Amino acid sequence: MYSAPRSILAVAVVFISGLTETVSFAQGINFIRHAADPLPVSKTVSSRVPCTNNSRTTTAAGGDADVPCDAPPVSVPSLNPCNPATLPQIGCTPATDPVHENLAAMGKPGQKILRARDRVLEILQSENACSAWFRQKDPNPAAAFQTLGFAIDRHGEEVIHVSKGAASEYFFRDPYVAKVGQDIGAFSTITLNAGGAFFRALATTVAVSKEGGLSTFEKPRLINVGPYPGDSLDARTLALLHEFGHVLNLLPQDFDNEDGRSMQNTVEVLRFCRAEVESKVRRSTLAVRR
Repeated sequence: MYSAPRSILAVAVVFISGLTETVSFAQGINFIRHAADPLPVSKTVSSRVPCTNNSRTTTAAGGDADVPCDAPPVSVPSLNPCNPATLPQIGCTPATDPVHENLAAMGKPGQKILRARDRVLEILQSENACSAWFRQKDPNPAAAFQTLGFAIDRHGEEVIHVSKGAASEYFFRDPYVAKVGQDIGAFSTITLNAGGAFFRALATTVAVSKEGGLSTFEKPRLINVGPYPGDSLDARTLALLHEFGHVLNLLPQDFDNEDGRSMQNTVEVLRFCRAEVESKVRRSTLAVRR
């Protein structure tokens, strides 16, 4: 329904006034957004473009005839330059790392874990064969590894068991190094044996008789993790990568090293990660500042 002819002038004045206020308000918002947004992509105005109407067509004002006036506003996702999964940016407040803080409070054992953890994070945050292998299971393995907690088993095995086989050959079983649940994902806990090669270079040997009699203690022997001597950074780094392989289900279960499965899994980790484990070059600043 239309208004009476004598009201046309008043309506026109009100309409023009409202349109002017709308355009000014939109420009004010646009100015505020330009001043507040540090990223060029954030300057895209998400409100609708003013339209001009006539009796035949409805097109967008400003000469962009490809944009229909009834099109919904475009939602531009905001970018976070301080994403903790990326390298730190200038002006960003560092995120906290509670695992790092807990390890720092554990004394010398915590420092050993911390250095190996930092080494693994450097490897996983870089582009290399090792990180690519872990990305088969998790697109951001560094972020997943960073959530893992650590516990020390102070009552675990601490001796090497020696037994003699039927053909008079000797079998040596070292104390376990570390353990974790299989395929349990982020925020799980890796348990490290205080008597194993993560913390020690030597272990006492115990000979077990075939008859199951009393064991006899022999002199200490060197223990290791793969090809690396116990209580070395390379050994600890390899141990954590091995356990992380179980967390992501990249490696099959190897509880108690049945049929030498644990050693086979260690060989598999070395196949992809040996070059990075043995690299002495510090790769980059970690994503989480300590």
